[in-house]
Amino acid sequence: MPKPYHLTAPDGSTYESTTPGELGGNRKDKIYGRLDCWSANLALPKGYAKHRVFFKDEEAAIAAGYRPCGHCLKPRHRVWKAGGEPGSEAYPWRVVSKESRT
Repeated sequence: MPKPYHLTAPDGSTYESTTPGELGGNRKDKIYGRLDCWSANLALPKGYAKHRVFFKDEEAAIAAGYRPCGHCLKPRHRVWKAGGEPGSEAYPWRVVSKESRT
């Protein structure tokens, strides 16, 4: 029996998958990034693991309200930071205020 992977769905719930997720994320800060992100990996010994989530793909991360990491996804982060209209092709991220993340 294959190992189950726990992935985060667009609605924020968790589900089991036989396929590992492509991206990791930080539930507290609502950031997603590559699994080999140096910033996320440096934070693991400092307690980051309890906030870590995994996504099937970028579409699932965006639908769950996460934004791209400024370290491992710099081009995507620049587009996110530049703003624009949420839902447009160039700006698919939902705007999440810092107050709503706490």
